[in-house]
Amino acid sequence: MLVQQQKKTQREEQILCSLDELTYATREQLQVVNNLAGDRNAQRILARMEKDKIIQSVRHEKKVYFLSNRGKSLIGSSQGELKKSWIQHTLMRNDLYIRLGMPVSWKKEVPAKINGEIILVPDAMFTLNSEHYFVEIDNQQTMQTNNDKIKKYKQLSDVILKQFSHKPVLIWYTLSEIRRQKLKSACEQNEVNFKIY
Repeated sequence: MLVQQQKKTQREEQILCSLDELTYATREQLQVVNNLAGDRNAQRILARMEKDKIIQSVRHEKKVYFLSNRGKSLIGSSQGELKKSWIQHTLMRNDLYIRLGMPVSWKKEVPAKINGEIILVPDAMFTLNSEHYFVEIDNQQTMQTNNDKIKKYKQLSDVILKQFSHKPVLIWYTLSEIRRQKLKSACEQNEVNFKIY
């Protein structure tokens, strides 16, 4: 019985830590990230955690989970106040994280600097086989903002090429075919290595 209780506690802590990293997540995302097996099992675990008030949920097309204040204190999370306006953007970033194979070096919103000056803050970044990847989620920003970012990525790309002998890859995730075409065109014009999902 004690072993079973320890396993339950460990699994809950693992889910809390992944929610600390993901910020918001759907059941399906938590299932993949935490290997929660079947849908029913995952629903049962999350319902119990919600009943114990260590996680909360909100309806956003699907049920979306996040840490409660009690959950934050249990794992020592420094996560600040969450905004509901971030949900769609965050879920898209999580989807891409999972689709890219959950890179170990994945970091959210780390400022990219040139000569000590912050030039932009990617939605996420990671390295794979010593190559740099930057992630941008095209959710609500204007195309002008995207174009400005691509120009800054061009600057960053030149610095990384000099320093690490490779051009980084800018990964975009968009839900619009028209915007995909515009992003493709802007990246090609600025000679930035890119992939669009």
